[in-house]
Amino acid sequence: MQNTVRDTILENHMLSRGDRCIIGVSGGADSMGLLHALIRLNGLFKVNYRVVHVHHGLRGAEADRDANFVRSTCARYNIPCKIIEVNVKDFASKHKLSIEEAARYLRYQAFETEAQRWEMEEDTQKQVLIAVAHNKEDNAETILMQLARGSGLKGISGMAPVRGRIIRPLLDISRSQIEAYLVKEEESWISDSTNEESDYTRNRVRHDILPLFVGEINTGAVDNITRAGKLVGQADQYITKTAESILDVIMRKRGGSYEIPVDEFRKQDPIIRTYVIKLLIGMVNRSMKNITSRHIEDIVALADSETGKRIDLPYRLAAERTYETIRVYRKEAGSGEDTGEEPENSGKFIFRTFPYRGEKAPEGKYVKWFDYDKIDDLMEIRYRMSGDTLELKGVGTKALRTYLTDAKVPQDKRDQILLVAAGSHVMWLVGYRISERYKVDKHTEIVLEIRYEEGEQDG
Repeated sequence: MQNTVRDTILENHMLSRGDRCIIGVSGGADSMGLLHALIRLNGLFKVNYRVVHVHHGLRGAEADRDANFVRSTCARYNIPCKIIEVNVKDFASKHKLSIEEAARYLRYQAFETEAQRWEMEEDTQKQVLIAVAHNKEDNAETILMQLARGSGLKGISGMAPVRGRIIRPLLDISRSQIEAYLVKEEESWISDSTNEESDYTRNRVRHDILPLFVGEINTGAVDNITRAGKLVGQADQYITKTAESILDVIMRKRGGSYEIPVDEFRKQDPIIRTYVIKLLIGMVNRSMKNITSRHIEDIVALADSETGKRIDLPYRLAAERTYETIRVYRKEAGSGEDTGEEPENSGKFIFRTFPYRGEKAPEGKYVKWFDYDKIDDLMEIRYRMSGDTLELKGVGTKALRTYLTDAKVPQDKRDQILLVAAGSHVMWLVGYRISERYKVDKHTEIVLEIRYEEGEQDG
């Protein structure tokens, strides 16, 4: 197994000498196999490791046992270990997520937080990596789940060996190989009782669906599924590059809108058209989170629609059929039409984190401090949306719409104000105020500074 792990690391350029890497260790066979293999291979890679174990607060004494097991194992290996406790049930209830989704989110959030802390402790140019223990069956399960959900090529390509700072050295190793390796090395592991339950979607795929493929259809099903996923991923990359090269030639930018000639668009293969539209939307808007395959299909269909037909999209975007083109743009506030100008608050955001030592927060209009550990949802930069709220001192949570009315912000300006949000909670209404929820206080450990630099037209 060690040789396969070594080859996976080298093939995907996961680790190099002097790197710093956090290993996510639950205490189960997969993560213990990962920990042991990386330690054994460290004569080759010379990496500095730390272990993070996330206690999800779900299984009482059993979860405490897991944390103690990981702590004692790390002590034996002389590797720094940090146990992070989270409340998955509360988070899931608050954000209307399944227990499985909430646990995954909080786990990765913990890994990311510790990686950033390490980077601040030792200020080097190289990012801290995070090694997780997904194996070959995990990848096959992901591919099947994404197929069932109707994902595009990118989704059904499965797990990437490297994604940002995340690395997956066990992706070419089966679960049985990991357990056999641990037995041979006389290393123990512990079992999570929830892995045997069928309450979670992935567990149903793991215990019911994938074994059916392996037992009754083809014993090599896992290898075949993951191999197909890899080929699909390569196809997705190739099609993306092809669509990018086509878009470079045919796209025209006019103010805040991006246009493609219908005649040239029609010449492309159907799959290329889909990718061209995705890329086009990405040029207008930072996020594709709420853009569905149905939106993409409707925009593609504009090529055969009458002039003037328009598709309204999330994020105040629209796609329209003109006489000669399909254009994608952001609608102006109030009119629903595009003036050909960039959004009023066009500019860039600069983020940095640092330890808090009691300094006074800046009072500048376009630089704000936030308590990093209070941010409990994914951050995004966008314009206002229905349901947005803002927390005010002495008032509590107020609808953003109500706040803007009370603050006498002109109606025609409200949809042009950029904001930084964590889910539906507004962290910062840029140029106005920040939420009380995320303010720095005496308990703050890490500060997130966000600085906004206005575009040139703002002078």
